[in-house]
Amino acid sequence: MTRKPKVLAVEVLTKEIDEKLKHFSISASKLSLREKVLRLVDIRRSVNDLGVSVAVEDGLSRTAARDRIESYIVRHVSVIIDGEELAVVSGISEYARRVRELRTEKGYRIVSGASNDADSGLNLKPDQYLLLAPEPDLDSARRWLIANRIRREDGSIQNRLLEFFKANVGKVVTTEELSYVAKTKGGDSFTRRIRELRTEHGYAIATIFTGRPDLAMGEYIMLSTDRVAKEHDRHIPMDVQREVYERDKNTCRLDGWSMEKWSKEDPRILELHHLKAHVKGGENIAKNLLVLCSRCHDDIHANRRTIPPEALP
Repeated sequence: MTRKPKVLAVEVLTKEIDEKLKHFSISASKLSLREKVLRLVDIRRSVNDLGVSVAVEDGLSRTAARDRIESYIVRHVSVIIDGEELAVVSGISEYARRVRELRTEKGYRIVSGASNDADSGLNLKPDQYLLLAPEPDLDSARRWLIANRIRREDGSIQNRLLEFFKANVGKVVTTEELSYVAKTKGGDSFTRRIRELRTEHGYAIATIFTGRPDLAMGEYIMLSTDRVAKEHDRHIPMDVQREVYERDKNTCRLDGWSMEKWSKEDPRILELHHLKAHVKGGENIAKNLLVLCSRCHDDIHANRRTIPPEALP
C-alpha cells in the first residue's frame, strides 16, 4: 500500500531529517546491512514528506498528488520539467500515470521524452515533460478516444497516422497523441512516416519548422484531407530542411505565400525546390534549395515559370 506523505512544518521536518542523518552517521558502523537500509528508508520517507510540505507551503494542494502536479506544471509552461521534480512535489512514485490523466482527462497538452520528435522541435530525455499551453484543450478527450480506436486497428503505422490526422483536420495534435496512435516506442518511426505523408504524398501537414512557426514544439496540424501536391520522393535531411525554412522565413520565394494564408479556396503547402535537380546530381544542401509554395513549384517543373535571380538564396 502506498504510504501517504505527512504534511508538517518545513522547519520541523528539516530538523527531524538532520537528527536522523546524524544518528545514522554515528551508528552506521555498528549496524547490519538490513538495519542500515531500514534506517535509510525512514530518512527517505521524511525527505519525501519534506518535498510535499514545501509544495503545500507554497500554495499547492495538501491532499491530492495530481493537483500538486497540475499546479506545478501550469506554473512552468514551456519549461522542461524532470520527473524527479514531479516525484518531489507529488510525494508519489506513480507521477507518470497522473501526468497521463492530466492529458487524457483534463486536456492538458503535455508532451514528454516518450514521444520525442526532432521534426517538431521536441528533444527531451525519457523522463522529462513539457506543458505547451496553460489552458486545457477541451477537444483533447475526443482526440484521445479517437486515438485509442485507431490504435487498435490493423494496418500500417502510416495509415493509422493518416486516419488520425484526417479525423482531426484543422486541429493541432501533439506528438504524444501521434506516438500513441503509431504504437512505437521510439520517435523516429512515427516521425518518418509523417514526414513521408508530407513530402512524398503531398498532404498539407505542418510543424513549427515546416511553414507554421506559430505552432509550439511537439505540435502538428493537417490543413486539408486532400493531397495538395503531387507525390514525389525527396529525402532531404531534417536539419537542412530547418535551415532552409528558417532562412526563407517560411514563405514562398516567388510570391510570398505562407501557410498562415492557407484556405480551402487556396490550398497549397510549402515545399523545398532543388535548384539543380536531384536526379541530375543536385545536392540536398541549403544553397541548392529554396522554399516554394506547391503552386509555384508545379509551375517551375512545368516550365510555366522561371526563378528570377533576386529569388535565389
